[in-house]
Order: sequence, then C-alpha cells, then structure tokens
Amino acid sequence: MRKAFCGCLGLGLMVWMIWAVAVAQEPSNAQEPSKPTKPPKVEPVTHELAIRANVEQFVKAYNAHDAKAVAALFLPEAQIIDDDDNTLQGREEIEQLFAGVFEDEPKTKIEVTIESIRFIGTALALETGWTQTWSDPEGPPDRGRYNVLHVLREGKWLMGVVRDVAAEPTHQDHLQTLSWMVGDWIDESREGTVKTSCRWADNKNFLLQEITVRQAGRDVMKVSQRIGWDPLTKRFKAWMFDSEGGYGESSWTTTDTGWFIKATSVHADGSTGSATNHIELTGLDSYVFRSADRIVGNDVLPSVEVHVVRQPPVPK
Repeated sequence: MRKAFCGCLGLGLMVWMIWAVAVAQEPSNAQEPSKPTKPPKVEPVTHELAIRANVEQFVKAYNAHDAKAVAALFLPEAQIIDDDDNTLQGREEIEQLFAGVFEDEPKTKIEVTIESIRFIGTALALETGWTQTWSDPEGPPDRGRYNVLHVLREGKWLMGVVRDVAAEPTHQDHLQTLSWMVGDWIDESREGTVKTSCRWADNKNFLLQEITVRQAGRDVMKVSQRIGWDPLTKRFKAWMFDSEGGYGESSWTTTDTGWFIKATSVHADGSTGSATNHIELTGLDSYVFRSADRIVGNDVLPSVEVHVVRQPPVPK
C-alpha cells in the first residue's frame, strides 16, 4: 500500500469506471437531490493544467509530510488500491495512511512523472505515470507505476481512484543497486596501482568500467567491463575485455554483505582462468574486493584481498 504513489491504478477498468461515473454524478448532499444542470464543457488544455497543478500539490504536500493536505486532494469517498487489491476508502483513512508513512519514514520524498492524461466525457480524466520514492535521500529510490481516475466535482478536480500497477522492474531499476560504483576508484600498493573509472552507458541499461593497471610507472594492462542485468538468470552479469586480447564474463549474486561473483576468463595465449570473488561495501567511498579459488591454466594462485577507495577529485 506504500509503494509508488502510496498508490497507483489498474483494476478491471470498466468496473471502477462505472463506479467513478456514479461518484461524479452523486449529489454532494444526500438529503437534498441536486437540480439538473447542463454538463460543463470540457476544455482539455485548461482542465489538464488543473490536474497537473493538483499533482504538483500532491508532491509538495507529500514532501512536506502534510497528510491532511494530501488527503484534501481526494474525494471524500475516494479509494486507494494496491497491486494486491488491498483497498482503503475515504478521506479519513487516506489521511491516516499517509500520516503513518510519514511517521515510519521521516525522510521519505517522492517524484511523480506523468505519462498521459486522457479525458472521458465531461467529468472524468485518467492519468497514468510512474513515481520514484525515497525512504532515505542517500539510498536508491523505489519506482512504481500508477493510474489515477480524476473526478470533476463542483468545478474542482479531485482524485477518485488511485491504484498501483504491477510492473516488472526495468534493467535500470535493477542497476540502481550498483549505482554506488559510478565514479573514480583507486587501489595503491607496493606492487602497483589500479585505477577504476565507472560510468553509466547512454541508456543507463549498463554500467561501463575502465580499469588501468600501472607498475613501475607504466601502464601494463587496461581492462574494459560492461555490467548489466541478465533477464534470463535474474542476476547481474559482466563482460570483460583486456588490452592483450583476453576476455571473460562473470555472474553476480547479491549477499547479505555485498555481491558474490563467479568469474571465468580466456587469456590471449589461450589459457583459461576462474575465480570466486566477493565485493563488500565498507562505506559510501570504500569497499573490499576478495578473490579466492583462483586458477589460471593448471596453476592455483593464492587468494587476494584489496581495499579500494574512491579517488578524490583533481584540484582545479
């Protein structure tokens, strides 16, 4: 219930469309039947601007942790339905929901991106889009899709039904887990220096790493690595190419402390290699890389542990 919007939409569209039409036409005072009035003419541009303004108000109220202001943007009898069909109804319950969210997650923030707004008759509009919600500003966001049915009542647009839409995470969503790798990193020892630069590919469906190994003041090897999400194995996967003509790949599994990596390689001379690696974060700007079970050809190599830190920016 707290995903995405703390709501989004998608039930049997026809079912809640019929319900919403009834809501839009229902008199505001049940004891005094409303007088017949001529339906207002829908001016798409003006009404769309009004709905977009409401969305901005929602984001502003949410980020201010003002549950009462959030609830005021809903019809008194509005519904919020999550992607498991759990439903709560009424402005009071909606206010309680958001008040609970703000109490449990005092740093939560939200961004809303509208994909489309389509008008249905004179008093209904269907909004679709997606949200990014942060429980902690320094952590990765939760992303979700939503639909909202807006109802025009007494000249004002209000949210009538908000529903989460179940959606498979995109490759970008999965890779947010590894977004901390973006930047420049360095490991220095008596044996030499290893510098790593990581950046997003243009479409953010991959992370690109460039690794330079220096010994005795000169570059002895360069390695390019592309890291992505494998939809077949449901794991991260990386492909590596070195400056001597070798190549390799690795499969990543998330653990309680970091990532467990099974790597294989083919060297320029035709020999093969394998290793079991582990990455453990020790802070926002440091991690430990451990490599065990290292085999190259018929040789067994000793285990390695490397402490890597983020490289400070070059002074201007």
